[in-house]
Amino acid sequence: MEKDFIIIKFKGQVRKIGLEDVIFVEQDLRKVLFHLHSEVCATYGKLEKYLEQLPQEFYQCNKSYVINLEKVIKMNDQTIYFSDGQEIRMGRQSFHGAKKAFLKFVLPSD
Repeated sequence: MEKDFIIIKFKGQVRKIGLEDVIFVEQDLRKVLFHLHSEVCATYGKLEKYLEQLPQEFYQCNKSYVINLEKVIKMNDQTIYFSDGQEIRMGRQSFHGAKKAFLKFVLPSD
């Protein structure tokens, strides 16, 4: 059974984050930042640790970003636009891989 939440710890606080609320996850130096609709939740660690716990609608674009493909509304000019108005820019190669993953996600072949 796949969990629909992830647990993070930060500054003595333990927090349960629903995966449906996650727009994207970002590695920023020693912190992992969970970008949600209304806030950003941080914890110390490596992105890889959390990547293992994320379902298949999450795609790792590069070493810094994991995006929730369900929250993507548009991709162009090496920028990914999300349903809540956030956006991230990335290099050409990373963007190309993310674009292919997005197309495969929204247009699955039988």
